[in-house]
Amino acid sequence: MSSERVTVSLPDEMLRAAQAVAEQRGVPFSAVVAEALAGRLVDAWLAEHQAQHGPFDEAELQTLAAKVGVPYLGPGRADDSAA
Repeated sequence: MSSERVTVSLPDEMLRAAQAVAEQRGVPFSAVVAEALAGRLVDAWLAEHQAQHGPFDEAELQTLAAKVGVPYLGPGRADDSAA
């Protein structure tokens, strides 16, 4: 995947928090920003899709998670590996 340098302005508190996350994970700051943005884009797509087609049921969510190779954590379940 190609990338392009961009300039953004962030509130000081948000910038410091994102820098801390990057340092804690040992990844570039840009990786933290890209991950956060990707999550927001997925959230926006999901909201738009559900507005047009109705909500996914649990079986559909499990199928989608399996298709993309991520664990499915149903409502109310925490990912124990994130702790």
